Amino acid sequence: MSLKETFSKAAHAAASLVVDTDGSDQKKPASAAAPHPAFNLTPGALSAAAAPAPAGSPFAIPATQVVDEGVYQSVLKKTNFDDTPVGKTIHGYYDGLEDMDVNARFRTAFKLAAKRDGITADQVLATFDSLQAALDKDAQGFQNVAATVEANQITSRQNEKMKLQNEIDERLRRMAQIDSELATEIPNHANAVTQYGLAQQRRAQEIAQQKATFASLLH
Repeated sequence: MSLKETFSKAAHAAASLVVDTDGSDQKKPASAAAPHPAFNLTPGALSAAAAPAPAGSPFAIPATQVVDEGVYQSVLKKTNFDDTPVGKTIHGYYDGLEDMDVNARFRTAFKLAAKRDGITADQVLATFDSLQAALDKDAQGFQNVAATVEANQITSRQNEKMKLQNEIDERLRRMAQIDSELATEIPNHANAVTQYGLAQQRRAQEIAQQKATFASLLH
């Protein structure tokens, strides 16, 4: 499995937020209604008020510079205000309102949610706190997986490479040592062979001369 596939699976594996799927209290959405900026997660809206990511987060980059949209969408799915019970309730009333500007429409939707469902401003803000906590937990889980992948697939290879490099360095050192030894041994050997040849030749001549001397004395 490649590093990219491992990271992609890790990003999709963390548990999603448990959200209320009961839409019975929501009004019928208006097809031509413009979304309120509070619900708008387009790149333009994000760039206008992009907050810095938590320290140490693997997503510590500006929101408009997400490289892999699939990874971003998997994180958004787990931390989307619209998928929470509070967000669904307010959005349901918001979608059912027409003929007013987006700010008035949002405030009216919140008032209806407060009156009919008992939702408070503190609940709304607390929901965002829970989303941030979920994001932090997801980020920590990803960091743990990333650290494991780094140890198994990167650090281990770096260590293996270092080991091989050390072996190569040792072999090169040994080769240099052998070259130095050969620089001494080769001429020593050649000289020994030459000297023996000269000694052999001299002795052969001496034996021949002695033989001739003895031959002349024996006759």
